[in-house]
Amino acid sequence: MTIRTTKRVETLLSDKKINSEANDYRAYGRTLPGHTPPLFGQQYKFGKAEAVKLTKAITANYDVATQKRVLKEVFARSSTNAMSKGTVALTRDAAIEFNKLASKLGVTANFTSGQPRPIHPVG
Repeated sequence: MTIRTTKRVETLLSDKKINSEANDYRAYGRTLPGHTPPLFGQQYKFGKAEAVKLTKAITANYDVATQKRVLKEVFARSSTNAMSKGTVALTRDAAIEFNKLASKLGVTANFTSGQPRPIHPVG
């Protein structure tokens, strides 16, 4: 069940109709010419318009139980507490939109803004 929820969240976050990639952050490593450079860090950044699109996609496409799981996964990814998370950065207005959905669904999550970018290894 966790794998499907993770896949659903990845699909939603990378959907070009929802997320504008112009403000996303990606850090690539160095490599030999002709080879694909490794991706060291990636962070999706959501503003208010993108957050509204994402919350509408969540409520329109999934049942209530799945909506709660997807929202909890988005919260975990926007939380800077966990070592492997922090891959979603929110603006103040986006955090407000996600908090509205969380209170509507009864999910105990307090979305905040101002997540730092992932650390880029030097090399």
